[in-house]
Amino acid sequence: MDIEVRPVASPTEFRAALVVNRDAWRDAYADILPADTLDAMTVPDGVDLQERYDRATGRDRAFLVAVDRKPGAVVGFVDAVWGDGRKAFCERTDAELRALYVAPDAQGAGVGSALLDGVVDRVPDAFDRLALETFTENRDAREFYEARGFERIGTSAFEADGTSYPTAVYARVLSVDDGTRAL
Repeated sequence: MDIEVRPVASPTEFRAALVVNRDAWRDAYADILPADTLDAMTVPDGVDLQERYDRATGRDRAFLVAVDRKPGAVVGFVDAVWGDGRKAFCERTDAELRALYVAPDAQGAGVGSALLDGVVDRVPDAFDRLALETFTENRDAREFYEARGFERIGTSAFEADGTSYPTAVYARVLSVDDGTRAL
């Protein structure tokens, strides 16, 4: 797979990333979340889509897509935020990896790693760690992040449809001794 990782370029491309998000959730969380919750995930259009696109491409964040160059299709995305809006598990100098999803049929081809590398390059130097949470029961995600140097630093919870699901919180130092970014 020949992919390009870059900032999302349009609301249409952003919508394609949200389709990846929905499909990846349904695939990865089938044994974690109720089917009704997964089935209720919709992809916005119109004003709602434009508002979400504007927020995702706003200040203090990076929303990148992975595009398979041959068909030109979005096969994954990553969303990171720094500054205001980060979750409580983030420390003052942490950027938060809010989401990283790859289309189920593109998983295992290096797309997730490429997205992670791309977002690390865009985190401002003032932030020295990248923190995230993932469902405790999501073994594949935990193994993905652990294989890329993330260490489990705590626990949290994710609320969905009035139910709380335990999450594992991870962090990875972004800067190495010579001041360069590494992941």
